[in-house]
Amino acid sequence: MYQVVHGLSGVLIGSQTNNPVIAFILGVVSHFILDAIPHDSIEIHNWQNNGKGEKMKKFVLEAGLDLFLFLLIILILASTGKLRINMSIAAGVMGTLLPDYTWAMAELFKIKNTVMDKYRQLHNWVHRIFYKSIYLPGKYVIPIQLGGVILFIFLYLLL
Repeated sequence: MYQVVHGLSGVLIGSQTNNPVIAFILGVVSHFILDAIPHDSIEIHNWQNNGKGEKMKKFVLEAGLDLFLFLLIILILASTGKLRINMSIAAGVMGTLLPDYTWAMAELFKIKNTVMDKYRQLHNWVHRIFYKSIYLPGKYVIPIQLGGVILFIFLYLLL
């Protein structure tokens, strides 16, 4: 899933646990579970891989737009009084986003050390268990992502 879906799942988790440690741990677990749902766009994949030396720039642009959308939704919810961010919610969000941010920072800054190598091994192992690299047409990816956004906002507001 994209950051907006992962982040909103973290909001829901944090709002229901009221314990930052548990929210963080459940956030990390939920990240890998949500990644089991096919969600990669063939169009974005082709766009990122089209052009020499531009893949990382395009990845950062895509991730930036995704993060902007998540923060916009958070801002809207907070400004309407529907969301009060507390430590549990912040921890849940951090837990849901950390697996991808850790991987992305290591890739972006070419970080190579024992800790990052172990993390990559763990991340890849978990992904091999849950995640299947399936690229879907955008006409399927958009409803999957939008469905996740709507589901987590609905559950947050309902519960």
